[in-house]
Amino acid sequence: MELKEITKEAFTISENATFGEALEMMLSNHTNTLLVVDDEGLLTGEVGVSDLFDGIIPISFNGDEAIAHLQDEKTFAKTVHDAKDTPVFEFMNSDYTTVHPDDSIIDVASIAITHQRARIPVVDHDNHPIGMISRQGLKQILGKYLVQK
Repeated sequence: MELKEITKEAFTISENATFGEALEMMLSNHTNTLLVVDDEGLLTGEVGVSDLFDGIIPISFNGDEAIAHLQDEKTFAKTVHDAKDTPVFEFMNSDYTTVHPDDSIIDVASIAITHQRARIPVVDHDNHPIGMISRQGLKQILGKYLVQK
């Protein structure tokens, strides 16, 4: 098995894009993760569904204030709407680990285990996103070695 066999298309978004644009891109492309790039197209982070939920609550809020925005649908709807123009860089995850197309399947498995990653961006040697190893790809790695003797 080669890395390219389990690399799926990556959807990228600018770190200056908005919460609303990120959500729309996820919905329209049926993906749970967007790779975030700067103006030069270099990977700077990722946005997953959980990051979107982080994005609806202002950073200045404490736990009780955050909970207050989730008490009923009307308040929740207003909270989501108010986050519409929040820049992606304010809620993206900057803690990620990448692989390169010439890395091995064992390199991918090692990162998944040691960094507890369920998805791993694939970048070129200049840090431009090429694709993504998803949970499905990680399962394929395990499946390959399960059937080997």
